[in-house]
Amino acid sequence: MKDKYVCSTCLAIILLASGAGGQQSGTLPKPAEGGSPPPASTGKAETPGGPESSQKVVLKVGATQVTQSEFDALVSNLGTQAKVIVATQGQRPVGEQYVKMLLLSHRALDEHLELSPTLRSRLELQRAETLAEAEYNKMASEVKVSQQEVTQYFSTHQSEFEAVQVREFLIRKRPQGAEDAKLGLAPDDAKAKAESIRKALLAGTDPDEVEEHFADSGNILLIDRKPRTLRRAEMVPALEKTTFELKDGEVSQPVDISQSFAVVKVLKHQNPELKEVATEVENKLRQQKLDAEMGQLREGAEVWMDEEYFKGKPAATPGSAAPLPRTP
Repeated sequence: MKDKYVCSTCLAIILLASGAGGQQSGTLPKPAEGGSPPPASTGKAETPGGPESSQKVVLKVGATQVTQSEFDALVSNLGTQAKVIVATQGQRPVGEQYVKMLLLSHRALDEHLELSPTLRSRLELQRAETLAEAEYNKMASEVKVSQQEVTQYFSTHQSEFEAVQVREFLIRKRPQGAEDAKLGLAPDDAKAKAESIRKALLAGTDPDEVEEHFADSGNILLIDRKPRTLRRAEMVPALEKTTFELKDGEVSQPVDISQSFAVVKVLKHQNPELKEVATEVENKLRQQKLDAEMGQLREGAEVWMDEEYFKGKPAATPGSAAPLPRTP
């Protein structure tokens, strides 16, 4: 029945909007979009083998009845903050908000609001999202990755997991045509400063002291006060190649990375063993298999998109773009 579907995710929002003190709000906040509606029964729930108490009806709104097991499931899906309220105030605040939602949903159906094109589209999207999420989770649970696959992947992709501990300096270059010194140094000056920093590091000067000595209007930046451990994929290509070719203790030549020059001191190379990254490898392989299955699903569905309509467009200004529908 249509009156059995209620947006579960907005229950937590409504509950939190009522305040931690448990006082009821005079108005109901706008429900969150994209929620997954849990069912409320119109009779006693049948729970094969379950305890009798779980089948007990604990809430009624008109012809709609909710069993204890259904309500417990709803509470278990609430957000952390809402669960804190439940733990301190009991389940009544959730029950009261659930009643509000059922009352309003019943009235909406009496007024045939579900026939509105806008609302009908939202309901159809929510249903599609719920089914998509359920199917994606089912696919993910069925993906199997063997230990042999994990071992083989690691043996042929060890470079992906190599890491290097570094201290990084960036010397900002002033944009072409700009005159404000706070925006950076002229390219030649920035490179000369990078050379001086490199020589100081090679002489054994502590990186913190180097930054303090060479700091100039904020144009010299020591990346993090503590050493950073980075993998290849976490560095821009030009800097990654230079850095990983250095030995422990060596300092790079100034590297031009578009808007700045970078100088890197390598402290230590790290080459993890399989046992240290086995879970990561397994998750990577699992995702690859899921992506492959999604690709096959797409190919078999004869998907077509209007390339003219979906062609790339200039990036929107911050805050002007509407959020995209949630996908698994």
